[in-house]
Amino acid sequence: MKYRFVLFIGLLVVSSSAMAAQASGPAVSLSPTSINFANQQVGTSSAGQPVTITNTGNATLAFTRIAILGSSARDFGQTQNTCKTTLAAGASCVVTVAFTPTQTGTRSKVLDFADNAPGSPQGVTLTGAGIAAAVTLSPSTFPNGGGSSLSFGETTVGTSSSPLTMTLKNSGTGTLTISSIVPSGDFSQTNTCGTSLAAASSCSINVVFTPTAVWSRAGTIVISDTAFGSPQQVILLVGMGTSTAKASLSPTSLTFASQPIGTTSAAQNITLTNTGTAALTINNVLATGDYGQTNTCGSSVAAGKTCNISVTFTPSYASSSARKGYITVNDTDPSFLQTATLTGQGTTTSSTVAVNPAFGSITTTQTQQFSATISGSPSQAVKWSVDGVAGGNSTVGTVSATGLYAPPSTAGSHVIQAASTANPTQIGGARFAVSNYAGMFTYKNDTLHSGQDLNETVLTTGNVNAVQFGKLYSFPVDGYVFAQPLYVTGVTIPGQGVHNVLYVATENDTVFAFDADNLASQPLWQTSFTDSASGVTTVPAQDVQAGYYDIPVQIGITATPVIDTSINTIFVVARTKEVSGGETNYVQRLHALNITTGAEQPGSPVAIEGTVSGTGVGGTGSEVAFDPLRQNPRPGLLVVNGTVYISWASMEDIEPWHGWLIGYSESTLQQVSLFNTSPNGNAAGIWGGGGGMAADANGNIFTSTGNGTFDAATGGVDYGDSVLRLTGAGGALAVADYFTPFNQAALTSVDWDLGSGGIILLPDQPGPFTHLMMAGGKGSTIYELNRDDLGEFSATSNQVVLTVPAIVGAATEISGNRAGGPGYWQGQLYYAGAGTSPMQFTLLNGLISSIPIVQRTNTFGYPGGSLVASSNGSINGIVWALETDGYSNSAPAILHAYDAANISHELFDTNQLPSQNAAGPAVKFTVPTVANGKVFVGTQTQITVYGLLP
Repeated sequence: MKYRFVLFIGLLVVSSSAMAAQASGPAVSLSPTSINFANQQVGTSSAGQPVTITNTGNATLAFTRIAILGSSARDFGQTQNTCKTTLAAGASCVVTVAFTPTQTGTRSKVLDFADNAPGSPQGVTLTGAGIAAAVTLSPSTFPNGGGSSLSFGETTVGTSSSPLTMTLKNSGTGTLTISSIVPSGDFSQTNTCGTSLAAASSCSINVVFTPTAVWSRAGTIVISDTAFGSPQQVILLVGMGTSTAKASLSPTSLTFASQPIGTTSAAQNITLTNTGTAALTINNVLATGDYGQTNTCGSSVAAGKTCNISVTFTPSYASSSARKGYITVNDTDPSFLQTATLTGQGTTTSSTVAVNPAFGSITTTQTQQFSATISGSPSQAVKWSVDGVAGGNSTVGTVSATGLYAPPSTAGSHVIQAASTANPTQIGGARFAVSNYAGMFTYKNDTLHSGQDLNETVLTTGNVNAVQFGKLYSFPVDGYVFAQPLYVTGVTIPGQGVHNVLYVATENDTVFAFDADNLASQPLWQTSFTDSASGVTTVPAQDVQAGYYDIPVQIGITATPVIDTSINTIFVVARTKEVSGGETNYVQRLHALNITTGAEQPGSPVAIEGTVSGTGVGGTGSEVAFDPLRQNPRPGLLVVNGTVYISWASMEDIEPWHGWLIGYSESTLQQVSLFNTSPNGNAAGIWGGGGGMAADANGNIFTSTGNGTFDAATGGVDYGDSVLRLTGAGGALAVADYFTPFNQAALTSVDWDLGSGGIILLPDQPGPFTHLMMAGGKGSTIYELNRDDLGEFSATSNQVVLTVPAIVGAATEISGNRAGGPGYWQGQLYYAGAGTSPMQFTLLNGLISSIPIVQRTNTFGYPGGSLVASSNGSINGIVWALETDGYSNSAPAILHAYDAANISHELFDTNQLPSQNAAGPAVKFTVPTVANGKVFVGTQTQITVYGLLP
């Protein structure tokens, strides 16, 4: 008893000491200290349970973190938070938590409070049990009872496919009553289910596809029963209807005789015959390599008829190896593509005269100085011409007696020649392209985010290869380059003349302006938004992220800036941490910089802030304020009708956060719009793998959101996992239309964000829907939507043009559309999903094929790639992709170039000669920039530049 008494006294002393310490500072009391939510249906949310935090001390309590932590990462969430950054002595605030189980079984987490009180961090234990729905479908394409799908591939119109089987199981504890199993579209079903199914029993649903028309066909099977959520047991169905057209090429290969470089051969012919019994629709006929074609095929070839493809050879390079190319016909033959292989030999004529440089490109505002050598020695004893015209003219450009070439005002390719004055038969030549490409001012080339540059006159399917094309040089930068580099031609830099300029933004809060034709030089200017002497730094990664750093080291400029050349301004969002007088603030600012000097424009910068009415997470109960610490601006900025739009999601889903879209006047930098995607809930962020917002010609803004609260279908204002069309006058925004998948709740429950992949607005298409767009996220499903009627929400179907389920990789959370969206060119769509091979789809009357027409064999790891295309109008299409799955261990990015007519033909990749062509260490979600004969790749440490080798 003696020893026990002494120990008790000791504990009393310690307790008294602690109480004395607390008496002179803040102290935390939590009520309750644990919450048990009991059983909750998977994918549904419980009622909110409040946790009251009281400062029982006599000094202000300062919060540094209020977050939900634990391995069951997405089962619990804050639905309301009245706690600000500080809490006065004696005051209380409330955090309300709800339970939304993502899977069955016991789930647990901790509501964590980090602050300046003794014992920090304090925690409230959260537990609950997820219970499953009574019906499961297999194969299960979607999670947590969120439906399934069957894909039938190709079936001839008017015939029936073999049946595919779906198994329905009663996974509950009581008898399941089935009231109906109803198919739609070109699909029929038979089943063994009857009207009831005992517990643990299964039945089969056998589905047959009988297409009534050519191309993609879609439908559903809706099962109504007594299970939870009925009739949400939906089976998505898709198949390809094919015709009896049959395309045949003869011959399937052509060989051309040796041809002097820069000259064109006589034509050889290929005959395309439709040997089938239905008309053959022709999407396009394309030549690849140093070859050109004309054809008589038109848009269709009748059954039993032929057309002619006339092929010529114009070698761009002389070597001992043959110049290889292809004729590719894209049509409605069940094989989709027919290919003829082309070979020829490029030769040079013997001459003592040589011109330097021998090839290259300039813009219409530049000049090029050429020099000549005779028998290897520099010489002025030559006469210059352009395209055979002595001295040139205004149409082809002029060349002076000293070899200074001034291009015409129009784009095109030209031959600049020097002939020996002593022997005019001795002629040397240079092949130069003139480009009128103004530049790339926004993410993926245009406000549609199409990713296509149709003004590339230099890079062709003939010269992009490991012999002629490769790494030119690189230039170091001071931080990770997440933002896509932008490009402007003909910029007058004070005191430095006219330059084509590459603009690069880094996570070190720096914007660089480089001479795009000579990145080996010093920057033309650079502007930094930090000042360590004044306590202004980038945001350390550990201040924002938990454990795994999605953006390593530091967070500064992540979103791709946007340029308006009409006012010589680049708009940039920078994040900073600012410490002054013992106070720390996290700030986001919109900067408007003069593109010629890097100086701030009048009124710049402006701090980003705003408040909307709502009861959502992180608010006061009646208002929700923009949080510059938690909101992450990953999507590219957008300029529409004089307004700069910026959008946000979270960093690693650390609460509280929302999706925000805020607009600022270009001319005044005054805030003109403020939109929150979940003002009465949480999450629903806008990020799109860096893609984010897009806009059409009428100024409508489109975006997609990730997981979060969705109640729009019942009159609410929260748009989790949705595609939005926003409109408004003077920059103000309101939802004019939306689409939300039928299984939104299931997608949200397992973090299958619809908004994880970037959207793309298609150029106007033929067919019943002129204005189309593509969306898709995790889980690998593609949604094709009519921009004029997005379809809103239905619990039994997706009311869209087409849903192609689980096509871009596996149906998992880490697969699918994870980057900034597909690329587009000439009616083709190109995807590189996480964990799968790059795919090419084709459009017919605007409708995407429900299966890829080409799939490469090489696999892109996580996070996949965001693809872009370059071409000279409708010829020389090249698809460019960055493979960045080595980003986590700083392995080099891998640049790929594919023939856009058929991506199974790879033209170039940096791994062909890694010692010569390796890029800098990869950055997640980066996009290559293609402009005027060069490809610019942003990495962790440098800009790597590729082009035609000297």
